[in-house]
Amino acid sequence: ADRKWRFPLRAVRASAVFGLGFVCCFLYFAITGTPPVRSTAERAATMAGAAVAKAMDEMLTAASPESLLNATTKLKAIMDLQFSDFSGRFASATTGLSEGFVGLLANATRPDWPSVPWPMRGQEVEKERVGRRMARKGARAYSPVVMIPGIITTGLEVWDGEECMRAGFRQRIWGSATMLQTIMRDSECWVRHLSLNSTTGLDPLQSPHFNRTIRVRPAQGFESADFFFGGYWLWGPMIEALADIGYDVNSMHMASFDWRLSFEHLEKRDRYFTRLRQNVETLVSTNEVKATIVVHSMGGNLWHYFMQWVTHRVDPDWVNKYIRSEILISSPMLGLPKAFYSLLAGDNRDFAGMGTGFHTVINHFFTRMSRRSLWRSCSSLAMMAPMGGESIWGEELNGEPLVRLGRRAINVTEAYDLLAKEGDVPQDLQRIAPWLLDGMRRSSLWRADEDSNATEPPERFWANPLAVPLPWAPDLRKYSFYGIGVQTEFSAVFEDTGDEKTTPRYILDVGATADFGFVFGNGDYSVPVHSLGLMCLRGWNDTLRNPSGTRCTTKEFPDEPAPVLSGGFRRGGPKSGDHIDILGNQELLEDVLKVVSGMEEVQERIVSNLPDIASQWGRS
Repeated sequence: ADRKWRFPLRAVRASAVFGLGFVCCFLYFAITGTPPVRSTAERAATMAGAAVAKAMDEMLTAASPESLLNATTKLKAIMDLQFSDFSGRFASATTGLSEGFVGLLANATRPDWPSVPWPMRGQEVEKERVGRRMARKGARAYSPVVMIPGIITTGLEVWDGEECMRAGFRQRIWGSATMLQTIMRDSECWVRHLSLNSTTGLDPLQSPHFNRTIRVRPAQGFESADFFFGGYWLWGPMIEALADIGYDVNSMHMASFDWRLSFEHLEKRDRYFTRLRQNVETLVSTNEVKATIVVHSMGGNLWHYFMQWVTHRVDPDWVNKYIRSEILISSPMLGLPKAFYSLLAGDNRDFAGMGTGFHTVINHFFTRMSRRSLWRSCSSLAMMAPMGGESIWGEELNGEPLVRLGRRAINVTEAYDLLAKEGDVPQDLQRIAPWLLDGMRRSSLWRADEDSNATEPPERFWANPLAVPLPWAPDLRKYSFYGIGVQTEFSAVFEDTGDEKTTPRYILDVGATADFGFVFGNGDYSVPVHSLGLMCLRGWNDTLRNPSGTRCTTKEFPDEPAPVLSGGFRRGGPKSGDHIDILGNQELLEDVLKVVSGMEEVQERIVSNLPDIASQWGRS
């Protein structure tokens, strides 16, 4: 088949969640994957699957944009029918095609992984769950656990909205089937409610009267992040494994948050850090053991910021008093190019790699400008932009520049300046200008003698681990777990359109490389290896950034894909190193249980070229 129609299976399985492309892709695999359907819904589910699959096939094989948009309209009509009586995460089957589709999703919502952890077609499956196996070996609940999810993996609910959302009170507009229904029915309404005010970074005003704010808030409890949509699990396997060795609501907590907000605004609007501190203190008091913090993806960046906040605003000894260990899972401590490309152009690998057909569909519902506006309204994305400038993201260390503009490789400072520079910060980014112009660019540790009036690092540096030291916590143990061996974007080629009204000025030049304008390197699909492991291996291995000598253990999990259908979705298998699927990696789950139970030490394992990167860092 022509390369432009290539269907990216890995993007569907994991990181298409990052973009809005999952709207179509997830549905395709949920239906055509044919997970086991029980009871009388089986026949109707087959009919529903055939209807949606046929519409998807028409989209994939469309010969022109016109026929593609006709197929898109047809799919929208089918989806309207399927979701007409579907409300919330669980639903009762109705009749006909709707009964089949809803029945399929309802059966996939709580998949068979509790009894058969990895339902693999044509492969042997493990008969015993990780947690039960570890419990049999002696693992028991010991250190209370606080889990912090990453960006986009917490469900968001509507608490107050415009007329187009009035029927959706406390329904999820992110992280459920109702989200898909809303997108297909009124994509502009959905974008308005998911976006934040571009000036304040907080809740936007409702139209047409602008006398009330739209209030979208994070779902709470374990259900806020155990599954994303239907049977697409996130923290579900982790929660189950912990429960198997004795954890429950009295000894573990899911600290979900509104992933759209900047870290500063999480405390300003939701008092998130105050509540997180109180929850940790309560768990420690109840269990009489210091807590273990388990974070995934941006949750690691958020936790690093929290440690600065609690050290400088509450108690300099708080971390050492209350935290026993910290487990970073797939955390981009030095940022990731994907975030930068999304902010600059409204595009990233997940969109560009879909090929002409899907790209046209996505652009029909969400143009580049609307995607960029949405991402820019989410200040959190900027908190994961590549940090440290040329010393971390330059061509000398990585072999490729962060950005090529046409045929010219530009340095990282020039790349930063494409997004925002002194005297020229776009209106929709001015609220985070201190971070874009200074905080994320810094590669050296802040010193008190830089400002005679300052006794602590300015808040604009708190999210940058290169710029601020760890708190004094000699008893703390840190672990960095992440996957490797998956192609990950390191570099991208952009072209200057000269426009900024109908399209972003800088857009991906998808024809510049064989991979839609990107150059790939080693990582976990979303995050390059040096952002995942460099701080643990070297950055915190000195007395300036780590004054108390907190030990940090790095363990890499090579991606060994064994594609499976789990809950109706294509996943990477029990040894996956994928950014999201690693949350179900059996060895990683074992290691987490070893740490939280105090059962045994986790040994360091580095199989990538990270030591070589560390030795080259800062040579010039």
